[in-house]
Amino acid sequence: MSTNKLKGKIVEAGFTQRSLALEIGMSKNTLNSKVNGKIPFNTIELEAICAKLGITDPAGKALIFTLTVP
Repeated sequence: MSTNKLKGKIVEAGFTQRSLALEIGMSKNTLNSKVNGKIPFNTIELEAICAKLGITDPAGKALIFTLTVP
């Protein structure tokens, strides 16, 4: 997962991690742990985040949520 790209998309959409977490029914701490790769997202969470951030293109989703190798 590209943490920086996800954080950028959150800001571009006008959210903070706290406000996005509230929108998708998750605690801010849990979202932060998931964004930072400490806990994995499940499919339902990914879809909710993409919906709130306006990410509809499968390629756009893949750029953010697929595993990146340094």
